[in-house]
Parts: sequence; structure tokens; C-alpha cells
Amino acid sequence: MLGSAVLAAAPELAASTGSACHEGGETPSAVLTAMGRDAATALGAVRLSLGRSTTREHIDRAAAVLARAWRSVPPEQTRHRR
Repeated sequence: MLGSAVLAAAPELAASTGSACHEGGETPSAVLTAMGRDAATALGAVRLSLGRSTTREHIDRAAAVLARAWRSVPPEQTRHRR
């Protein structure tokens, strides 16, 4: 599943599908592929940032939002378009 499709279904969440230096593209993360993840898995990654003021409640809410978004993505949006 594409991380971008999940994030599109979770507009209330501030997150990204890649590193800040590669924002806006649908390419697999070089870090994840170097760690042995295949391209399809790497394209499903989302990036969340935590700060000093991040609470457990923030994390739980983000997890719930991402899970709901993941379940709502239609099957036709789950594959990488080439």
C-alpha cells in the first residue's frame, strides 16, 4: 500500500512519506531499501516526527488515525503506479 494513499485518507495528521530532502516524490526510501526492504514495502512507509511536547496521547491518536486511514484506502489505490 502506498504511504501517500494512507496519508491522503488522514488529512488531520501532519506526516510525510519520505525524508525532508525528497519531499513530493513517490520513490522508495534509500534507507529502507538499504535495510533490505523491497520497493513496495518502502513505498508504504510514513514518517512521523516527535518533539519534546509530544505526549503518549498524541502518539495513540496518530496511531488510531493511521489505522483508520489504512483500512479506508480502496484496493485500487494500494499499488504503486509506474
